[in-house]
Amino acid sequence: MGRRSELDCDLETERFHLRRSGRLQTFLLTRRWRRDPVLLEGLFLSPRPHSLLGWWFRGPHPNGRTRFAHGIVARASGAVIGVHIVVRQRDGSAHCHVAVHERAWWGKGVVVEARTRLFEHFFAHGITRFGATIDARNAPSIFNYRQLGFRVIGNATTYDHDPLTGRGRPAVELELRREDWLARPPGRSL
Repeated sequence: MGRRSELDCDLETERFHLRRSGRLQTFLLTRRWRRDPVLLEGLFLSPRPHSLLGWWFRGPHPNGRTRFAHGIVARASGAVIGVHIVVRQRDGSAHCHVAVHERAWWGKGVVVEARTRLFEHFFAHGITRFGATIDARNAPSIFNYRQLGFRVIGNATTYDHDPLTGRGRPAVELELRREDWLARPPGRSL
């Protein structure tokens, strides 16, 4: 295994510790997600459950160089409430995924707060663009992406088929460019 990237480090926000996580630790933190249809739908655009072995291969697998995982740890309780994943591409762009598995934290700004700090860090270390493809029906995710300054760049169809129709489902493609992030008001998402 090669040298760890400068991108692979712990970070802090006002309410959370963002703890870097290796593959085994991330697997252990997320293994119960493999049977949670709501989280699976948001992450993979399909609620189809995974076996434990299937999750080892399909689930997040950070390597500290091109794939990064950060456990979102609530400062007040010390509990891991979610995980954020960043996958760096060869062209300097990255894709990001987040899941907050503790439902009590839903709607409380976790995603925006954690991503704001992660984007500051990743843009400062050479990432030029973040991209995302999400289910077009996932209004909370679209709201979070728009609040962070992502713009819609296109429409797509999911690879996984809707069990009711047998066809791919509508998806939205979004992006956030480094120059747009740096142009935002200081200390705030867009």
